[in-house]
Amino acid sequence: MTAQRVRDASIAAEASEAGPIAARPVVTMVIPTKNEAESIGALFDRTERALSSFPAEIVIVDDSDDETPRLVAERQARSTTPIQIVHRSADERTGGLGGAVLAGMRCAGAPWVCVMDADLQHPPEVISLLLERAQRDDVDLVIASRNTVGQQSEGLSRWRQLVSDGCTSAARLLFRQSLRDVRDPMSGFFLVRLASLDLDVMQPRGFKLLLEILVRHPAMRTAEIPFDFAERSAGTSKASAQEGFNYLLLVGRLWLRQGPARFLRLGVG
Repeated sequence: MTAQRVRDASIAAEASEAGPIAARPVVTMVIPTKNEAESIGALFDRTERALSSFPAEIVIVDDSDDETPRLVAERQARSTTPIQIVHRSADERTGGLGGAVLAGMRCAGAPWVCVMDADLQHPPEVISLLLERAQRDDVDLVIASRNTVGQQSEGLSRWRQLVSDGCTSAARLLFRQSLRDVRDPMSGFFLVRLASLDLDVMQPRGFKLLLEILVRHPAMRTAEIPFDFAERSAGTSKASAQEGFNYLLLVGRLWLRQGPARFLRLGVG
C-alpha cells in the first residue's frame, strides 16, 4: 500500500469513528473574509481541490462590505464541498479577525479545525500535510510556520517582516514556557483539534488568535511544518496600525493574567 493510501485510510478511519463519512467531515476549514471578491473564486478552486481526498467542510466568516457574500452564496449552491457562510454585520464584528475565527470554530462540525486566510498567501495545498502531521505525531495543534530554515516569506515587505520578527521575539520572551517549542506563534495558518480548545476562555482581539490559543492552553501538544508564505493574489492587506495596537493590548492582557509568576519566568533562561 502506498504512503498516500495509508494516509487516506487513516483519515477515513478517523471519519468513521466520528460518524458516517458523508455526514461528518474530518476537517472544518475556517476562513475569515473581508472584501475578498477579487480572490474568492481562486480560493474556492484551490481549496476544494486540496480537500478532495478526505471529507471536509468550509466555514466562511464574512465581514465584507463588497460582493464577497454574494459570490460565496453562488459557490455554495454548486460546490462539492459543504460550505457554510456566517456574515457578520458591522455591529457584530467584535474581536476583528480573531473574533471571526472564533465564530467559525463554534460552527465546526469536524474534530479538526484548519484556520487559513482568504488571500491565498496560505497555500491550501498544505492542508493535507497539516492533517498528516497531526495524525502521525498525535498532537493537538500543527502550525504552518514561516520561521523555519529555508522557508520564503515573499508575501511580506521588508518592513512587515521586521515587525513580524519583532513581535515574535517579544512574545517568545514574555511567554517562554507556553512558546518554548514554537517557532512561529504569529502564524495565521494552523490546524487544531477542536476538543483540545476551551472556546469560552478565548477573548480574541485582532489578528493573532494562535498566540492566545498557545498561552491559554499551555498543555496543548504542538508541532510545526514549514511553508512558503506567498504574495497576495488580489486585494490589499488588512494589516494596519490599529492591528498593531490590538496586538499590544492582547500581549499585555495575556501577560498580566499570568500573575506574579510572570516576573519569575522573565528571569529564568
